[in-house]
Amino acid sequence: YCNEASYRRTTAGSELVNPWSDTEVFVSHGVLYPFLYSVQDMLPVPPEGYQEAVASSALERYPEEAIPEDQKVSVVGIMLEAFCDLTDFPALAEQEGVQAVYAPWHALEEQSLSGRLLTNIFAGGTVDTEWGFLTGASEHDEYRGATGSYVRYFTAQGYAAHYAHPGYSWFYDRERVNDYLGFDRSVFTENGFGELVDPYVAMWHSDQQLADYLLADLDAADGSPLFSFAVSYQNHGPYAETESTVPYVSPEASGWSQESCNMLNNYLFGVNETVREYVRLTQELDARDTPVVLVLFGDHKPWMGNGGSVYEEMGIDFDTSTLAGFRNYYATPYLIWANRASKEVLGADFTGDGGDFSPCFLMTRLFDACGWAGPGYMQLSRAMRDISPLLHTNGLFLHDGVLTSVLSDTDRSFYRSWLAVQYYREHVAAYS
Repeated sequence: YCNEASYRRTTAGSELVNPWSDTEVFVSHGVLYPFLYSVQDMLPVPPEGYQEAVASSALERYPEEAIPEDQKVSVVGIMLEAFCDLTDFPALAEQEGVQAVYAPWHALEEQSLSGRLLTNIFAGGTVDTEWGFLTGASEHDEYRGATGSYVRYFTAQGYAAHYAHPGYSWFYDRERVNDYLGFDRSVFTENGFGELVDPYVAMWHSDQQLADYLLADLDAADGSPLFSFAVSYQNHGPYAETESTVPYVSPEASGWSQESCNMLNNYLFGVNETVREYVRLTQELDARDTPVVLVLFGDHKPWMGNGGSVYEEMGIDFDTSTLAGFRNYYATPYLIWANRASKEVLGADFTGDGGDFSPCFLMTRLFDACGWAGPGYMQLSRAMRDISPLLHTNGLFLHDGVLTSVLSDTDRSFYRSWLAVQYYREHVAAYS
C-alpha cells in the first residue's frame, strides 16, 4: 500500500485528472487506498536525538532584534521560474546570441550584490528553494499548520506581507501553505492574475504583468513598509524541440542537433523577455522615492530534454561528486539590488560579491546587506553558515571551499542542533 510506483500506476481516469494537483490525484484513487498510502507521511519525523526543551533553549540563546524604525525599507523578493545563467557553461558562453540575452542581467549584477544559490533541486520541485528563502530552513516537512518563517518576522515588525503568483493556488498547496507561513494576502490565477493573463499563456509570457502588478502593489502601500514575494511562471518547461523563432544558437555554429537548438532557443526567447522586464522593474523602482530592496533569484536549472539530453549533447559536466559538476547541476543566480532611496536610508551601496550558499541563507544575506540583525533564528543561521554555506539534502557541505560529506565532531554537533531548532520552529513554535 505504501509503494509509490504501484500508487502511480493505479490512478483511475487519469485522462480526467490534472497530474500536478495532489488533491485530484488523491481523489482519483478512491477513499481507502490513498488514505493508507498517505498515512506513512501523516506524522512528522523529528531529527535524530531531538528534544524539544534542548531545541528551545538553543534558539533562546540568540535574542531577536527589531528592525530600526528609520530603516524599515520595503523588500520585494521574486523567485524566477527555471532561471539560470547559461553563460556559466563555456559551450554557451561562446555563442554571441546567448551573450546578448544575458548582457543586461550581467550589467544588473554589477549594480548589485550577486552570487549563486546552491539549490537542492534540478528542473523541478520549485518550492524547496521558495520555502528555503521564506523560512530559512534547509529541510522542509509537509506544512499542516502555522510555522515559523521570516514572513512572520516581517509582520511582527509592522510590515504588510503579500504574495503573488500568476499560476493556480493549488500548485504545492500554496493557498494553505502561505497562510501557515504568515502572509496577509496571496494572489493567484483564481483571484486576480486570471484577469491579467491567461494561465496557459502565463507559461510563456507573464513577467511583464507580474512586474506591473508588483509596482502597483508597492505604490498602493503608499510608503508603509511592505514585504512582497512573488513566484514567476514564465519559462516553465518543457520547451518545444520541433521549431523555434529566434536562432540564438544553431546547429551550424554549435555542432548540436536541431532539436537541442530548438529547446535552447525557446528557453532563451522567454529568458530574454524576463531579463528585460526585471531590468525595467529596477529602473521603475529607482525613479521612486519609496525605499525598496529587490531580491531576484532562480529556483532551479531548466529542464532540457528527457534525461538532460541537451546538457549531455553540450558536454556539460554533471558529476555532482565534484564541486564543478555540483555547481553545474544545482547553481542558480541571485542578486540583491537597492534603489537610490533605499541606499540613502540604509547607508549601504549593495554591490559586490555576495557569495554562494544554500537558499536557506539568502534572507540572511539580505539582512546582512541591510545591516539588520534580525530574529534569533537568523542569528543562529549566520553561525551555521560560517561552518558551511551549503546544507544540501543529499548530505553534502561546503567546508573551507571543499565539497564534503564530513564535518568535525564539533561542527556536526552544531549541525544536529540546527536541525533540531528547525524542527522545533516548524512544528512547535510558530513565530519568526
